[in-house]
Amino acid sequence: MEDAPRGLRESLKRVAVTLKEAEIPFALGGSYACWARGGPEPVHDVDFMLREEDVPRAVAVLAAAGLRPVDPPEDWLTKVFDGEVLVDLIHHPVGRAVTTQMLERSSEMSVDSVRMPVMEATDWFEMTLLALEERYCDLARVLPMIRAMREQVDWDQVRRSTAASPFAEAALLVATRLSLIPPADAETAGVIGRASAGGKSAGAGEKGSPGPAEGKTPYSVAGPLSGAHAARGPGEPGASGEPGASGASGARRTATFEATSDDSLDLTEADEYLAGDLHELLAADPRVAELGLDVVVREGCVLVVGEVATDARRLAVTEVITEAVPGRPVRNEVTLVRRASPEAGSEALDVETIS
Repeated sequence: MEDAPRGLRESLKRVAVTLKEAEIPFALGGSYACWARGGPEPVHDVDFMLREEDVPRAVAVLAAAGLRPVDPPEDWLTKVFDGEVLVDLIHHPVGRAVTTQMLERSSEMSVDSVRMPVMEATDWFEMTLLALEERYCDLARVLPMIRAMREQVDWDQVRRSTAASPFAEAALLVATRLSLIPPADAETAGVIGRASAGGKSAGAGEKGSPGPAEGKTPYSVAGPLSGAHAARGPGEPGASGEPGASGASGARRTATFEATSDDSLDLTEADEYLAGDLHELLAADPRVAELGLDVVVREGCVLVVGEVATDARRLAVTEVITEAVPGRPVRNEVTLVRRASPEAGSEALDVETIS
């Protein structure tokens, strides 16, 4: 068993040094990020978090360093092998895009003698708990991680961000009852209560679950809000103290609302709740399908900022918002991600396909 972690650590360091030398932004993620922060050491694979636009160049430089790239069926990551060691390059964990802000929140740490950015502890737990589901809800694995990292995490932020998930709520309740983490503050408890009352739990509408009222479609939306968790400066959308802000890098608030059969929103709700609802719509609508956008509602105007992969998705942002809140002015300041152009004369990579 000792040989497995030793080989994983060598591959971890090799990939990290290669990405650093190529100046590709990344953060150590997965179980090794937990290990770097004091948690148990994994024995299966190594995970790195990268922005989607940086993945092709990362694969190229790793292949040039002797690693073997493969093309997996999943569309949220790619894989490379260092000998027999599997390394995942993840760009959309639990359906969320890895953003520049997320990478900037990572901490520079020494991992087995090599300094590298390690995923921020609060971000890490948000994604870990959101990955829990009916087929995978192993608290025996999660609780030691909570115990090891509990002093590094904003637990109220984690509760707000994961309020949509009954499995995450269960894990946090057990950790609270075991006195591993502090209880929720009053505001966060109210957010979680509204999420539960709104029937947001996964599986609502399934057999044995109460369904929506006739003619109505209930929505319970976990939308990002402004907060200290986001490393933003004054004046930026979603900066601390700015009302009605919503985005992937801020603290989250859960809102419950009802949409009529034409999916129009309740325009009478507070700006911060409406911002959260619109953020969720942009993530859910297939024309946009992007969680990494910031939404701000102020004085009736809707501002959307962030990055998307294509111009069609950028234009679709305005369409989705206009359809949801007709009559409100929309400022679409979404930009396109910059993709690294392939170097002249570079040869095509020999990439395997996993079937």
